[in-house]
Amino acid sequence: MNYICTWLCADVKGEESIYPQTGEKSSGQKHQNIYWRCLVLFYATSKRFNKTQKHLLFTNVNVLPVVDGKSVKDMLADMDVEVIFTDFKYKTPKGYFNLFQNQFYEFSILEYIVHHNKNNEDQYLILDSDCIFTRPAEELFEEAKPAGFISFEDACTTELVIHGLSRVDMKHLYEDLSGKAVPEIPGYHLGEFFLASVKNINTIFQGFLELWPELMRRYEAGLPKFNEEAQTLSYLYYKNNFKASPKTTYLKRIWTNPVFYRNVEESDINVAIWHLPSEKTYGLARLYETLVNKTSDYGLSLSNESFLSTIKTTLGIPHLTLQMRLEYYILSYYRALRKRAKKIRLIPKAA
Repeated sequence: MNYICTWLCADVKGEESIYPQTGEKSSGQKHQNIYWRCLVLFYATSKRFNKTQKHLLFTNVNVLPVVDGKSVKDMLADMDVEVIFTDFKYKTPKGYFNLFQNQFYEFSILEYIVHHNKNNEDQYLILDSDCIFTRPAEELFEEAKPAGFISFEDACTTELVIHGLSRVDMKHLYEDLSGKAVPEIPGYHLGEFFLASVKNINTIFQGFLELWPELMRRYEAGLPKFNEEAQTLSYLYYKNNFKASPKTTYLKRIWTNPVFYRNVEESDINVAIWHLPSEKTYGLARLYETLVNKTSDYGLSLSNESFLSTIKTTLGIPHLTLQMRLEYYILSYYRALRKRAKKIRLIPKAA
């Protein structure tokens, strides 16, 4: 059996962290509703193409909310998505890292799989919820099947610092952790994508269980550490000789905002899975309105041709309309002003 999964791990009041793409307090319902919309849209696009795979949602939320007047529980049931409650067990302490603290929730998901599935050949594809499908994932599962694993690397330079570490920093940390020389600068695997067999999930999770206490020790000692799950998984992949695939037609992290950074190419329309981190409150919100709020079947009755035309037009891939460009500039300017205003309010008044 092949499984397609995403997840939502909600921050609680007092344990918030920073999620730059939403601009909202992470424990608030407004912030969390952005992700609920994304994951409903995720399944709506996956169910169109992936009819033989089992769909799962992992979450630490006991009672699913009502969003825009629609019950998330009912919508997921409509699409035959099984909801699995999993507690956030591997939670980093306050001050460990200020961004995306819930990313270590992925290891609670892996733990659940280890404990509940003993079929070593089953494969799990776990994606961030701001991903959508443009074609079936079967080819991807087949590609992963011989090794029981497939992953992809960020094309970042060796010196670029991402979430507190560069790839050069990761090399030194790998050497500290393993006690062995690392001759090459390691790759940084894309954290929004995980695909492995149950057999390899057991190997990866066991390695994490051994690593977790060391990460906590290093934090307490003020030593370099992995700050998020992609850095952690990259090390576990390296340790087990799991190699990244060079293929570029399965997944791409597509940055779409013309104000800050846009890496959209004509060939992106041929990529099977689009990860759209800057579109949560832009294009994905518009697509949710079109496929979920304005249709009775999540757009599943649309022909594939109409569906692909809709997502390309709505998301501006590969081309933005003038109206969309203006929207990006106006909203980006508004958010910058709001962020500045918040900082001003935090400055104490002069005595």
